[in-house]
Amino acid sequence: MNTTFFDLLWQLKQELELKGADTIDMPTFIEDLEYRRQVLKNIDLKTLNPAYRQILPELLEGSKLDITRQVRTLPPVKKPRAGGPVHTVESGRKGPGIMTGVFIVLFLLVGVAALVELTGDKVASDLVSTAGIKGGAQEPVDETSVPTALVSAVATLAAAGSGGAEATVPTETLFRLHGSNTIGETLAPELLKAFWRQQGAQSVRVEQSAVEVERDILFSLPGKTALQRVELKAHGSSTGFKGLLSRDADLAMASRRIKDKEKTRLAPLYGDLSSVRTEHVVGMDGLAIIVHPRNPISSLSTAQLARLFAGEIRNWKQLGGLDEPVRIYSRDENSGTWDSFKSMVLKKHGVKLAATARRFESSMELSDRVSQEQGAIGFIGLPYVLRAKALAVADEEGALPVFPTTFTVSTEDYPLTRRLYMYEPMTLSLNSPAHQFISFVTSEEGQDIVRKSGFISQNIQRIQPVLSDELPQEYLALTQGGNRLSLNFRFNSGTFDLDNKAQRDLERVIRFFEKNPGQRAFLIGFSDSTGQPEHNRKLSLQRAQIVRDQLLARGINVAEVHGLGALAPVASNATAAGRERNRRVEVWVRGNTQDRTQAAR
Repeated sequence: MNTTFFDLLWQLKQELELKGADTIDMPTFIEDLEYRRQVLKNIDLKTLNPAYRQILPELLEGSKLDITRQVRTLPPVKKPRAGGPVHTVESGRKGPGIMTGVFIVLFLLVGVAALVELTGDKVASDLVSTAGIKGGAQEPVDETSVPTALVSAVATLAAAGSGGAEATVPTETLFRLHGSNTIGETLAPELLKAFWRQQGAQSVRVEQSAVEVERDILFSLPGKTALQRVELKAHGSSTGFKGLLSRDADLAMASRRIKDKEKTRLAPLYGDLSSVRTEHVVGMDGLAIIVHPRNPISSLSTAQLARLFAGEIRNWKQLGGLDEPVRIYSRDENSGTWDSFKSMVLKKHGVKLAATARRFESSMELSDRVSQEQGAIGFIGLPYVLRAKALAVADEEGALPVFPTTFTVSTEDYPLTRRLYMYEPMTLSLNSPAHQFISFVTSEEGQDIVRKSGFISQNIQRIQPVLSDELPQEYLALTQGGNRLSLNFRFNSGTFDLDNKAQRDLERVIRFFEKNPGQRAFLIGFSDSTGQPEHNRKLSLQRAQIVRDQLLARGINVAEVHGLGALAPVASNATAAGRERNRRVEVWVRGNTQDRTQAAR
């Protein structure tokens, strides 16, 4: 069967990263020969699937890659059946069937040796080529000695099967991380690799299991004889909490906040998992609405999205698009991405997902299918847009559509923004590897890994946004000449208490001002539209004053505080979730007089 050269390159990227390569920048990999050579230099190419080995010469030579052409791909290697024994320090057992495999290989090699004797060096040379063994700049391979060398290798396998040292290397499981596929597919492996390398680990690699969304991160630590292991299972957000309940997981990943019923069920075992000490925002993500790249539609409201995914709009021409039937793609029931979409779009407008929708466990597979089908529409985490087209989204009819960007997601102004979480039981020791990993993830260095993985870091950036003339003049006058920080302070529902993310963001704001002396902060508070306008102004000013007091207590001087009430909403006031998003405090900064004079020059 055939595929495009680009598809094969994308699969190769995933394969290389699973074998321990750092995150590969695909555009650079395609365009830069030296970058390709450097990436491939650090990988044992003989271990690659033959489908990838066939294109290695083209990747290593200097000609420009034609990523649109068709190439032949080989059938995938059959994965081992799930359910085999797990090697741990406790069990120390060897997997079954090693000796059987050795005898089969010996039998085949006897046939190879006989074939070489009968047909000569040409067949031996072909066998070497097929196996992917390259001489390169090394000494030429003596083809006539290949059978002897292969038999020698099998003898080594036989020794391992009969009790050799390699087969009995113990494995120590440090912790188990279960839950969200959005986090677990790409972000969690990168965070785990970076953390353990920081801890001095060597030979860090990701090993794929027989189940697509289950992997092990394996490495060696100084002073440890056992191979170290972190178990990673990414079957969906709800499975993380189920794993905690059954004690099969130590940390839970979720692309939506823990539900009340999950919190209640887990509280007797682990304490309050919604507290600031147990609930950790590990990054931000925009729930991107994706269509085929040639779809002329560029923006939709959440009401239109609800009708599309409910099957009420069946053809794109009903929205001014092409005469093309709508094909619906959705994440599966266990997915936090699905929970977020259902809450922010379907439930908000009182509809259910169409029965004809195709469901996917893998984010990448869903995105790939949408990018190939003219009438397709789907929803996905922002890093998985890939070759599809992301639409701007308006929270309600007539509102300004907002594209999912780093800034609009980090400030949560994009209507389909969500927070990504890891939940840490209160029972975990502060010295445990799991707690130390969580501390790394929320640190500045960990958030840099979040950014490099395609998600939105919580590290603060200073932005000079382009403000629409449609915004209130009072707001435009206040912000003129200022820069906005890439966060908003928000509050627990119905209270004046900063939520968990806001409490941690206070420390990030402090680090920003430590690195940027001479900046003066000013705060602008907002409310929802419920109640009288004057009362809403007082509420919004009170929220801004609470943030001011928290910053003053940490040594940060706030020059101005303003309350604008219900002006400049970022979400619909018709829903509880929208009203909660509108109750916020923006942080703006201006430099001193000297800085402004230099900027004017």
